[in-house]
Amino acid sequence: MERVIVVGAGVHGLSTALHLAEKRGTGEGVVVLDKQRVGAGASGISGGIVRNFYASAAVHEIVRRSVEVFEIDPELFGFRQVGYIAVVPEAQAAELERIAEHHRAVGYESTLVLGERSVRDHLRAIFPDWRAQGSTALLHERRSGWADPSATLRALEGMARAAGVEIREGVEVTGLEPGSVETTAGELPVDVTVLAPGPWARDLLPLLDDPPALDFHFWQVREGEYVHAEAALAPTDPVVHLDADAPLPGLPVPWGIYFRPGLGRGAAIGGLPLPLEPDCELDPYGPSHPSLGATSSEFDDAVVGAISWALARFDGGRERWTCSSYGAQTCFTPDSYPVVDWVGDGVYAVLDSNHGFKMLALGELAAAEILGERQPALEAFRRDRFALGATHPASASPYPWT
Repeated sequence: MERVIVVGAGVHGLSTALHLAEKRGTGEGVVVLDKQRVGAGASGISGGIVRNFYASAAVHEIVRRSVEVFEIDPELFGFRQVGYIAVVPEAQAAELERIAEHHRAVGYESTLVLGERSVRDHLRAIFPDWRAQGSTALLHERRSGWADPSATLRALEGMARAAGVEIREGVEVTGLEPGSVETTAGELPVDVTVLAPGPWARDLLPLLDDPPALDFHFWQVREGEYVHAEAALAPTDPVVHLDADAPLPGLPVPWGIYFRPGLGRGAAIGGLPLPLEPDCELDPYGPSHPSLGATSSEFDDAVVGAISWALARFDGGRERWTCSSYGAQTCFTPDSYPVVDWVGDGVYAVLDSNHGFKMLALGELAAAEILGERQPALEAFRRDRFALGATHPASASPYPWT
């Protein structure tokens, strides 16, 4: 039985290990290493949004498969299937029409609404106090929603351990050699290494004898929990992605925010990311970093101003809000879409480009390929697409990863 070492105990590392064990009929010989603990990276602090709002048609099948995984047991995975609504101005309306066509092609239920009045009517049926202006198109994904990251990770960890997968925390990889992985706990023999390290791919890939040329770029994502003194979202409200070109204080034009119900009575709100240097510090990660883990009062002012512009219930000014926002270092491939492919002799990589929970199905597809069954759904995510000029299309959204 081949020995497989999976590097990274986030959503993709755990999922890949679990499916390797299931497909082989045993988890014996499947080991997951993480230099800290399960969920210590991006997976553990993710907003957990699950949506199919992507300019690239190749992604829609992956998200559909991922939602089907969540639908097996929503309670186990902490999945709130409340829906997802992308609301956009005229400049993005044609893109939403194309996305709706792609959804129909893969059997993913969504409703396209065009025209400013029709958009307003649709939103007011859900949010009676909706008042944002200038939105001319929306796409309402009925099967989407959001997942509690802690619950999803607990489920994957528990299922993997139950299948016989060994998970070793506090073990850092320091070298990648043919037939072995060098770690802080010693050298480990291996037949196949799977890299699912999130942003630390930047530091691990150069350990290969012939590393792939991937020009990673980095962003500081910014989001958090916001509690208004008197008003709240309902737990069953959908996730909303609002792109707009109306000028608002502290926001570039165009701008975007996304919001959903929080785990408590607050709202989880995110805004546009900030670019980081390619050699930015990754440790300590996320909120633990003294500068890259912090946001600013200006960011908080901007995002609560934006949600107040959209929903009248949040009137009253910044002083009515309690803000707990944070930043995190995130890593993207050149076209901001995943790379899932062999990257060296006996080395496979699941580099999700910060798309996280909405691409949960990558683990099952990767496991099948590692065991010798090439997956057509992954063809658009090969590493050679950059050399071939077959990159994914850019979106008109102000976000770099839509």
